[in-house]
Amino acid sequence: MKKTIRTLAFLLALMLSVGLLPVAADELWNEDYYRAYDLCDVLSEEERDDLDNDCIEFMKQFETDLFFIIASPDDYEDEGMEYMVDYIYNDCSFGYGRTGDALAMVYDVEEPSAQFFTFGHADQLLDQMTLEDIAENALGYEEEYDHWGVCYAAVSMLTKNLESRQGETSEPVVTAGASDRVGEESSMPAWYPADPQNFPLYYDENAPRVVDTADIFTDDEEARLESRLGEIRQELDRDIVVFTDVSTYGLSRAVYAADFYDFNGYGCGPDHEGVCLMICMDPNDRGWWTCCTGPVTRGLYTEQYANDIDDVLYEFLADGEYYEGVSDWVENMRTLYVKGVPFAPDWMPELSTFQHTNDLTRSRLVDSADLLSDDEEAALLQKAAALSEKYGVDVVMHTTRSTQGMTTQTYSDQFYYYNNYGFGQNFDGILLTLNRAGGVTARVSAEGAGAKNLTEVNEERLTDRAASLAEGSAYKAFDWWLGQVDHMYRTGRVSRSLASWGIWTAVQAAFSSLAGLIGLGRAKSKMKTAKVKTNADSYLVRDRLDVRPVRDTYLHTTVTRRYDPVKTKSSGGGSSSYSSSYHGSSGSSHSGSGRSF
Repeated sequence: MKKTIRTLAFLLALMLSVGLLPVAADELWNEDYYRAYDLCDVLSEEERDDLDNDCIEFMKQFETDLFFIIASPDDYEDEGMEYMVDYIYNDCSFGYGRTGDALAMVYDVEEPSAQFFTFGHADQLLDQMTLEDIAENALGYEEEYDHWGVCYAAVSMLTKNLESRQGETSEPVVTAGASDRVGEESSMPAWYPADPQNFPLYYDENAPRVVDTADIFTDDEEARLESRLGEIRQELDRDIVVFTDVSTYGLSRAVYAADFYDFNGYGCGPDHEGVCLMICMDPNDRGWWTCCTGPVTRGLYTEQYANDIDDVLYEFLADGEYYEGVSDWVENMRTLYVKGVPFAPDWMPELSTFQHTNDLTRSRLVDSADLLSDDEEAALLQKAAALSEKYGVDVVMHTTRSTQGMTTQTYSDQFYYYNNYGFGQNFDGILLTLNRAGGVTARVSAEGAGAKNLTEVNEERLTDRAASLAEGSAYKAFDWWLGQVDHMYRTGRVSRSLASWGIWTAVQAAFSSLAGLIGLGRAKSKMKTAKVKTNADSYLVRDRLDVRPVRDTYLHTTVTRRYDPVKTKSSGGGSSSYSSSYHGSSGSSHSGSGRSF
């Protein structure tokens, strides 16, 4: 790699010395280097010329430079791939305009792998997930079209994606006709494409969003679902589709769901944003798959949320309550879109309308679990207000009986954030959340000056002791916590509990006693009184005692057992099968989850 870069620097200096690089301040780009930077020498001269022309045309159309680095691990293992890309970008004067906007794809021919890097404002063209999908899909062309095909496919995919986003595609709008489908006589469903890989994807605003081939809904239920999905599509510009069938026709549920979504005109916008719930009622393979499409939907539908949503859906479908389960699933998906979590508490706002500010009107004690009396609440609020005035931080307390599928820490953090607690621009404050779901757990959330002296040890002492006290009295837990917050801000420490002091004192006493006994034993051993021997026969002759090994004798084995319980889900149906990225028959990228029932 170093040798390559030195050679590049030498050529650059040579070209500058003979005046071959006329770089004026008003020029938008520099064309004097190939955009196909082939460190492995795998492209022919003709292929480099063609790829260079494609990159220049791309740059002229989208005002963003595009170049490729074809390399192997030997070319970047010393300094790293990012260093190599930065060096080539700067030394070749790549980039468009004053901000040097550029996309660079490193194609490692040995792995093989592909990765995009952005410069200037190029990161605003496409999101990272879309770039990763393009890089991954481009690699699929290597086997048939060799190394040049990977780069050419990447240029083509980038161009089509950006054209569709800008609404300037030069291709006519296409729809699928009957001749593109397999028809009624095929072993596949009639809507399935005759040539899936070359099927023209399209959008159909009028296509039904509920297709009940398995006939699990009544006509009235189907109409109500269709109406609700239309409302959500108009509200959010996201497509939610429900599809039932009695077979997946030899395909996996995941691929079958993706194919139905891709080949029937679904998906909003250039990324075809949306989600499809496919329920298969085959008696020998009954189950469902949720197929997510587009970077927004895929980014929201994490494995944790997929499991949470599927937990609820399973209970409905396993009991045969199909309409109720699907209706609930639809609302959970809408909540995921608008709030970022599928089972959002009432206090969580819709993300599109939320403004993070300081709200001094909200109560600093929200007893959602109803663990405190009115008098206890008043006393705690008075103490919290005194602490806030003393240290200039917002002191907040909250109880709940559910974290809506979130961890207690995440729930606590979001309760503080979305309720606009905190003073000043850094939202200085501290919150204790007591969660009474099952047992009692306590978590502390802090921002800005509120996190002063909140070390890991102090936080552990605050939460452990508060949870222990809350088993008996939430009031005592909050009252103790307020006192310890005062102590922590004043001294930097949280006091140990009485039990821990007692245990530590007992341990110290035990060690002291042991040390004393050992010392006493040693002193006593040195004060033994000599005994007189009356017979010489009592003595052995020196060096005449010979001890020889005869045999090894097994005494015993000690086995210690420790109980290590297996963690299991309380919900039915087990965990979902989840895929963060997979492809349908058209080659499009999706994610999703599903279960059997």
